[in-house]
Amino acid sequence: ARAGSGDFERLMFYCLQAAEEEFNEEYHTEEKAEEDANAFYKAGQGRWGTDEGQIFKILVNSPPEYLKMVDAKYVEKYGYSLWRAMEKELRGYAEKAAVFTFGMKIKPAETVAKLIKSTCAGIGTDELELSCAVVRYQRLLPEVTQAYEELLGGKTLEKRIKGETS
Repeated sequence: ARAGSGDFERLMFYCLQAAEEEFNEEYHTEEKAEEDANAFYKAGQGRWGTDEGQIFKILVNSPPEYLKMVDAKYVEKYGYSLWRAMEKELRGYAEKAAVFTFGMKIKPAETVAKLIKSTCAGIGTDELELSCAVVRYQRLLPEVTQAYEELLGGKTLEKRIKGETS
């Protein structure tokens, strides 16, 4: 299958529209967060088959502050996070891209730390992906460095990168 097929292509389409709303506390209320948490559930776990388009729309259009509210309402009502719900409902590139998008909105430093860790995992480092991540997320590196050390129990990002690229 092509990388741009099916659900992954649909998620890319939503992302390319760059339709993330600006947070507005009068519009992005607790009540709306509960409505969107319910809509997210009904698009996935609450139906036969998954309405990926509805999931992607909520994910991509929601500003980070609001997506945190939706996630909290989802956890409160359904017992697990939107992150876990996407892992259950999506597959392949669509799952990876949706979970990454969610992570970059909710916990960007931790998400980049996990990305960097994955580029160094297994036999051989994906040096292109590693260098792209470091360059692309340079503004986040102070936070990523701390998140990386927490993720790996004290191993520093600097030592890891030096060890992987030497």
